[in-house]
Amino acid sequence: DVRNLRIADEMFVLNRRHVEAIADLIIQRKYDLNIWAYARVDSIPDQSMLEKLAMAGFKWLCIGIESANQSVLDDVDKSYKKSDLFNVIHQVRNAGIKILGNYIFGLPKDDISSMQQTLNLAIELNCEFANFYSAMAYPGSELYNLALEKGWELPEKWSGYSQHSVDTLPLPTEYLSGSDVLNFRDQAWQRYFTGRAYLDMIEKRFGLSTREEVQNMASHKLDRINI
Repeated sequence: DVRNLRIADEMFVLNRRHVEAIADLIIQRKYDLNIWAYARVDSIPDQSMLEKLAMAGFKWLCIGIESANQSVLDDVDKSYKKSDLFNVIHQVRNAGIKILGNYIFGLPKDDISSMQQTLNLAIELNCEFANFYSAMAYPGSELYNLALEKGWELPEKWSGYSQHSVDTLPLPTEYLSGSDVLNFRDQAWQRYFTGRAYLDMIEKRFGLSTREEVQNMASHKLDRINI
């Protein structure tokens, strides 16, 4: 009786033959599924493929949008161009698939202006859900090596790498402290999920009770010691 599936593979839609084979068999077997999968802006398949995914029960695609600033994206080797983004979002929505947008504040070239651009983009796209992350220099990553090279402050405990922990400490940027980034992230989250345009869209798409659940969620603020 399992109906709800999450495919936690950011590269899932890259291999068209692989994805089509899965979708075709789900459709053939007439499974009634609610599937959430990941995708990158530069890996979204064409419209016919998106429509097949929708027929197979792919109700949500989580898309890594990350930043609205092209220089910030280029600095961390994100290969897509901002100009491609709106076309991708339009295609996914046309297929009847809902979107969860992932955004990151505090990448190395970020300043207040570029992070505000990212928030403005998130509000403009008005996806059905959004994740707002602070950039983290996880041990073993290129950002971690960069932080060591530049002598940037890093969390003293593993809990400091958790996005929602009380002692979370994001990566500083070339222009901002980790505390600045975290403060902006938390305020951006509140602004997005309490915004009138977002709440109106949620009520229209999912009903009044879902709007009220979102409002209840947004009424709880995270405790932080590094703001």
